[in-house]
Amino acid sequence: MTALALALGIDQGLTTAVPGYTEALQNRIERSSVAQRELAKLRRTGDQAALAADGTAPVAPELQGIVEWINSEPLTLSELRGRVVLIDFWTYSCVNCLRTLPHLEAWDSSYRADGLTVVGVHAPEFAFERVPDNVRAAVRKLGVRYPVALDNDFVTWTEYANQYWPAKYLIDRTGRVRYVHYGEGKYDETERQIRRYLGSKVPDRGTAVADRTPTVRTTPESYLGYERLARFVGSRVVAGKESTYRFPLSLPPDHLAYAGRLRVEGERIVTGAGAGLRLRFLAREVNLVLGGRGTVQVLLDGRRRSTVAIRGEPRLYNLLRRPRLAEGVLELRFTPGLSAYAFTFG
Repeated sequence: MTALALALGIDQGLTTAVPGYTEALQNRIERSSVAQRELAKLRRTGDQAALAADGTAPVAPELQGIVEWINSEPLTLSELRGRVVLIDFWTYSCVNCLRTLPHLEAWDSSYRADGLTVVGVHAPEFAFERVPDNVRAAVRKLGVRYPVALDNDFVTWTEYANQYWPAKYLIDRTGRVRYVHYGEGKYDETERQIRRYLGSKVPDRGTAVADRTPTVRTTPESYLGYERLARFVGSRVVAGKESTYRFPLSLPPDHLAYAGRLRVEGERIVTGAGAGLRLRFLAREVNLVLGGRGTVQVLLDGRRRSTVAIRGEPRLYNLLRRPRLAEGVLELRFTPGLSAYAFTFG
């Protein structure tokens, strides 16, 4: 049925008429109990990255399919046997990952001499994050000093049956996974586990870093390309071709709309003349992955707040930061030639 839909172009019609329908169908199928069991069979390690119910710890899968290393010569877990290893799956435009980095850097600085090796496994979410030069520049700008492995084809990601950015796997000196944490938060517990497996003689280094994990509901992450476009209202989306869009009269909560000339591609929108975007959101801060050269005017509830200069390869830009959580209508006015990928909120 899928092949027939592709051949007849029905899939594109559905994508443009009902943005986000594929995500809903995919989630309904892939997250069912039957699908999860079958998917686990296809993974060579299946669910071995999770701690076993009987308390035994699985052997950590080896680092595989790494296309390049930053800050280090190539490493293997077998070579690191005898050290405690903390693997962090991340990608440099992910705001959740960026909020985790200060904790990882503090642990690396404080416990490296005691036997801890932090390895950042960079698994790209967008095409521009597959470019090694872009990752190197991001690592340098972010001040990351521990080894970073570029897992462009998600080989190590798959070996760990991982599904999240960020995700941490703590491996003891014998090469077994002892602790797993997905997402942000629980930094005190993660550090306690690090000290536990380093040994009783390792003191608490006091690496207290402020936990910036959001604790209240905000607008969900919002993608702008048609492949994952959701909560979109207004003009019909024309996939892959520049078209003219118009704002609707109103926006429901957490929804967005386009205006002006835009080309909506799979991962991003590319701005043309008079391009604009509106979003009704609930958050304290708003971030957007942007690339190209130009400017973005930021308006909140109809009032101009700032103009953000966009310079070069895509990265995460903070567009708005307020002292407290509140709802609002964000409007962005783009100069032509910019690329916008996804909103994240805090």
